[in-house]
Amino acid sequence: MKTDDWEPFLRTWSAERETAARAEAPSEPPLGWLGFDPAAPERIAALEARLGVPLPPSYRSFLEVTDGWRWAGEFVELLAPAAEVGPLRELTGYLYEMLAEWEQEDLDDDPDDEDEDDEEDDGEKEPYESARWGRAVQISLEGDQTWLILDPGDVNAEGEWAAYRFSSWGGYGPVRHESFADLMHAEYRGFRALRGLGGEDPEVRLP
Repeated sequence: MKTDDWEPFLRTWSAERETAARAEAPSEPPLGWLGFDPAAPERIAALEARLGVPLPPSYRSFLEVTDGWRWAGEFVELLAPAAEVGPLRELTGYLYEMLAEWEQEDLDDDPDDEDEDDEEDDGEKEPYESARWGRAVQISLEGDQTWLILDPGDVNAEGEWAAYRFSSWGGYGPVRHESFADLMHAEYRGFRALRGLGGEDPEVRLP
Protein backbone atom coordinates (compact mmCIF):
# COMPACT_ATOMS: atom_id res chain seq x y z
CA MET A 1 0.00 0.00 0.00
CA LYS A 2 1.26 3.47 -0.88
CA THR A 3 0.49 6.89 0.49
CA ASP A 4 -0.63 7.85 -3.02
CA ASP A 5 -3.41 5.28 -2.71
CA TRP A 6 -4.72 6.71 0.57
CA GLU A 7 -4.72 10.39 -0.35
CA PRO A 8 -7.56 10.44 -2.95
CA PHE A 9 -9.61 7.96 -0.95
CA LEU A 10 -9.46 9.97 2.26
CA ARG A 11 -10.01 13.29 0.47
CA THR A 12 -13.14 11.90 -1.16
CA TRP A 13 -14.40 10.55 2.16
CA SER A 14 -13.86 13.94 3.82
CA ALA A 15 -15.69 15.77 1.04
CA GLU A 16 -18.66 13.39 1.10
CA ARG A 17 -19.04 13.60 4.87
CA GLU A 18 -18.84 17.40 4.66
CA THR A 19 -21.64 17.42 2.09
CA ALA A 20 -23.78 15.09 4.23
CA ALA A 21 -23.16 17.16 7.36
CA ARG A 22 -24.09 20.41 5.59
CA ALA A 23 -27.35 18.86 4.41
CA GLU A 24 -28.27 17.89 7.98
CA ALA A 25 -27.01 20.97 9.83
CA PRO A 26 -26.22 23.91 7.51
CA SER A 27 -25.40 26.25 10.41
CA GLU A 28 -22.77 23.99 12.00
CA PRO A 29 -19.07 24.79 11.45
CA PRO A 30 -17.52 22.92 8.52
CA LEU A 31 -15.80 19.64 9.29
CA GLY A 32 -13.04 20.09 6.73
CA TRP A 33 -10.33 17.48 6.40
CA LEU A 34 -11.17 14.56 8.66
CA GLY A 35 -7.54 13.66 9.12
CA PHE A 36 -4.55 15.23 10.81
CA ASP A 37 -0.94 15.95 9.93
CA PRO A 38 1.10 12.92 8.84
CA ALA A 39 2.77 10.90 11.58
CA ALA A 40 6.48 11.70 11.71
CA PRO A 41 8.80 8.74 10.98
CA GLU A 42 10.07 8.77 14.55
CA ARG A 43 6.52 8.52 15.88
CA ILE A 44 5.82 5.48 13.70
CA ALA A 45 9.14 3.96 14.75
CA ALA A 46 8.23 4.54 18.41
CA LEU A 47 4.92 2.73 17.92
CA GLU A 48 6.66 -0.23 16.29
CA ALA A 49 9.14 -0.32 19.15
CA ARG A 50 6.31 -0.38 21.71
CA LEU A 51 4.52 -3.17 19.88
CA GLY A 52 7.72 -5.07 19.13
CA VAL A 53 6.81 -5.68 15.48
CA PRO A 54 6.81 -3.73 12.19
CA LEU A 55 3.43 -2.26 11.29
CA PRO A 56 1.45 -3.79 8.43
CA PRO A 57 1.92 -1.93 5.12
CA SER A 58 -1.58 -0.47 4.72
CA TYR A 59 -1.68 0.88 8.30
CA ARG A 60 1.84 2.29 8.14
CA SER A 61 1.11 4.09 4.86
CA PHE A 62 -2.14 5.42 6.34
CA LEU A 63 -0.23 6.97 9.26
CA GLU A 64 2.19 8.51 6.78
CA VAL A 65 -0.80 10.42 5.35
CA THR A 66 -2.70 11.20 8.57
CA ASP A 67 -1.90 10.50 12.20
CA GLY A 68 -5.44 9.46 13.13
CA TRP A 69 -8.85 9.98 11.55
CA ARG A 70 -12.22 11.38 12.57
CA TRP A 71 -15.40 9.49 11.80
CA ALA A 72 -14.27 6.14 10.46
CA GLY A 73 -17.72 5.04 9.35
CA GLU A 74 -20.70 6.12 11.43
CA PHE A 75 -19.86 4.56 14.79
CA VAL A 76 -16.14 5.23 15.31
CA GLU A 77 -15.54 8.88 16.10
CA LEU A 78 -11.77 8.81 16.32
CA LEU A 79 -8.93 6.60 15.12
CA ALA A 80 -6.01 6.99 17.49
CA PRO A 81 -2.82 8.82 16.62
CA ALA A 82 0.26 6.61 16.64
CA ALA A 83 1.27 7.78 20.11
CA GLU A 84 -2.01 6.48 21.58
CA VAL A 85 -2.23 3.13 19.79
CA GLY A 86 -1.47 0.19 22.05
CA PRO A 87 -2.38 -3.28 23.28
CA LEU A 88 -6.13 -3.77 23.58
CA ARG A 89 -5.75 -5.51 26.92
CA GLU A 90 -4.01 -2.46 28.40
CA LEU A 91 -6.12 0.27 26.81
CA THR A 92 -9.59 -1.25 27.29
CA GLY A 93 -9.42 -4.18 29.66
CA TYR A 94 -13.18 -4.76 29.78
CA LEU A 95 -13.26 -5.05 25.99
CA TYR A 96 -10.58 -7.75 26.12
CA GLU A 97 -12.69 -9.63 28.67
CA MET A 98 -15.80 -9.23 26.52
CA LEU A 99 -14.08 -10.55 23.40
CA ALA A 100 -12.38 -13.38 25.28
CA GLU A 101 -15.74 -14.44 26.73
CA TRP A 102 -17.28 -14.34 23.25
CA GLU A 103 -14.44 -16.49 21.91
CA GLN A 104 -14.76 -18.95 24.80
CA GLU A 105 -18.49 -19.33 24.16
CA ASP A 106 -17.75 -20.18 20.53
CA LEU A 107 -15.25 -22.80 21.64
CA ASP A 108 -17.67 -24.24 24.18
CA ASP A 109 -20.28 -24.57 21.44
CA ASP A 110 -17.84 -26.51 19.21
CA PRO A 111 -19.07 -30.15 19.09
CA ASP A 112 -15.50 -31.34 18.51
CA ASP A 113 -14.63 -30.25 22.05
CA GLU A 114 -17.40 -32.21 23.78
CA ASP A 115 -15.28 -35.27 24.59
CA GLU A 116 -12.53 -33.13 26.06
CA ASP A 117 -15.05 -31.25 28.20
CA ASP A 118 -16.52 -34.51 29.50
CA GLU A 119 -13.11 -35.54 30.77
CA GLU A 120 -12.66 -32.39 32.85
CA ASP A 121 -13.43 -32.63 36.53
CA ASP A 122 -16.10 -30.60 38.25
CA GLY A 123 -13.56 -28.28 39.84
CA GLU A 124 -13.40 -24.58 39.10
CA LYS A 125 -11.97 -23.85 35.66
CA GLU A 126 -9.04 -21.54 35.14
CA PRO A 127 -10.00 -18.16 33.65
CA TYR A 128 -9.95 -18.32 29.87
CA GLU A 129 -7.00 -16.56 28.22
CA SER A 130 -7.41 -15.59 24.58
CA ALA A 131 -4.22 -15.59 22.53
CA ARG A 132 -5.80 -13.54 19.75
CA TRP A 133 -7.30 -10.79 21.88
CA GLY A 134 -4.42 -10.87 24.31
CA ARG A 135 -2.03 -9.76 21.54
CA ALA A 136 -4.55 -7.50 19.73
CA VAL A 137 -3.78 -3.83 19.05
CA GLN A 138 -6.49 -1.21 19.56
CA ILE A 139 -6.41 1.57 16.96
CA SER A 140 -9.62 3.47 17.80
CA LEU A 141 -10.31 5.73 20.77
CA GLU A 142 -13.87 7.06 20.66
CA GLY A 143 -17.04 5.53 19.29
CA ASP A 144 -20.55 4.27 19.91
CA GLN A 145 -19.43 1.14 21.78
CA THR A 146 -17.56 0.25 18.60
CA TRP A 147 -13.85 -0.48 18.28
CA LEU A 148 -11.35 -1.12 15.49
CA ILE A 149 -8.63 -3.68 16.25
CA LEU A 150 -5.61 -5.21 14.51
CA ASP A 151 -4.19 -8.69 15.13
CA PRO A 152 -0.39 -8.85 14.72
CA GLY A 153 -0.53 -12.64 15.05
CA ASP A 154 -2.71 -13.13 11.97
CA VAL A 155 -0.55 -12.03 9.03
CA ASN A 156 -1.09 -12.73 5.32
CA ALA A 157 1.48 -13.15 2.55
CA GLU A 158 1.62 -9.37 1.98
CA GLY A 159 2.43 -8.71 5.62
CA GLU A 160 -1.04 -7.36 6.36
CA TRP A 161 -2.58 -8.00 9.78
CA ALA A 162 -6.16 -9.15 10.16
CA ALA A 163 -8.39 -6.24 11.17
CA TYR A 164 -11.62 -6.33 13.17
CA ARG A 165 -14.60 -4.14 13.87
CA PHE A 166 -16.63 -4.93 16.96
CA SER A 167 -19.83 -3.26 18.21
CA SER A 168 -21.03 -4.46 21.60
CA TRP A 169 -24.64 -3.72 20.61
CA GLY A 170 -24.44 -5.59 17.30
CA GLY A 171 -25.56 -8.99 18.54
CA TYR A 172 -22.71 -10.71 16.72
CA GLY A 173 -19.00 -11.17 17.21
CA PRO A 174 -16.09 -9.20 15.76
CA VAL A 175 -16.15 -8.85 11.98
CA ARG A 176 -12.83 -9.85 10.42
CA HIS A 177 -11.19 -8.16 7.43
CA GLU A 178 -8.01 -9.20 5.65
CA SER A 179 -6.23 -5.90 6.30
CA PHE A 180 -6.56 -2.41 7.74
CA ALA A 181 -7.20 -1.12 4.22
CA ASP A 182 -10.06 -3.60 3.77
CA LEU A 183 -11.50 -2.53 7.11
CA MET A 184 -11.43 1.17 6.17
CA HIS A 185 -12.92 0.35 2.78
CA ALA A 186 -15.82 -1.43 4.56
CA GLU A 187 -16.30 1.48 6.98
CA TYR A 188 -16.47 3.87 4.04
CA ARG A 189 -19.09 1.72 2.31
CA GLY A 190 -21.07 1.67 5.56
CA PHE A 191 -20.92 5.47 5.77
CA ARG A 192 -22.21 5.80 2.21
CA ALA A 193 -25.03 3.32 2.78
CA LEU A 194 -26.23 4.93 6.00
CA ARG A 195 -26.04 8.41 4.50
CA GLY A 196 -28.11 7.38 1.49
CA LEU A 197 -25.20 7.64 -0.92
CA GLY A 198 -25.49 4.03 -2.02
CA GLY A 199 -23.36 1.05 -1.18
CA GLU A 200 -21.16 1.33 -4.25
CA ASP A 201 -17.89 3.23 -4.20
CA PRO A 202 -17.42 6.28 -6.42
CA GLU A 203 -14.79 6.37 -9.11
CA VAL A 204 -11.79 6.79 -6.85
CA ARG A 205 -8.76 4.59 -6.43
CA LEU A 206 -9.06 2.87 -3.07
CA PRO A 207 -6.18 1.46 -1.05
